[in-house]
Amino acid sequence: MAKKPFINKHGFVEYPFLHDQRKQKNWWFYNLMEDYLKRRAKHSIGPTYTRDDCEEDFKKILAETNLKFYVLLPSGMGMEFKLIGKYKTPELIEIEDPVPYITEKYGGGKYKVNIYHDGTFCGTENYKAHGDPKWVEIEEDNPTG
Repeated sequence: MAKKPFINKHGFVEYPFLHDQRKQKNWWFYNLMEDYLKRRAKHSIGPTYTRDDCEEDFKKILAETNLKFYVLLPSGMGMEFKLIGKYKTPELIEIEDPVPYITEKYGGGKYKVNIYHDGTFCGTENYKAHGDPKWVEIEEDNPTG
């Protein structure tokens, strides 16, 4: 997995990926898709693929992906997932960090974001936002993206 921001022992947020100029913008999309990109590179190039190969593929296919946002609700001993948003990736490409966007749009709670490419599930990531929930469930019309 790609590196994520974390809180260091002094209580400050560190962004370990900022030294890598290639991932400064849209790092969260890359996090969502990294394992999928590695599988695609291994299939098309072979075991000698490099990170640059993955990033070239990322640049080519990102505009063809779409995202689904789910809210995670406790239900008995498990979790229930309610669909709250569907987007084509180009609609959200300007978002640098998903948490402030999720907080503003959907309010507080636990959320899951799935990304799909041509009907294929690529990856998922969970986010937590603080505040009062303001999401509304929407109808699921296409479970494969």
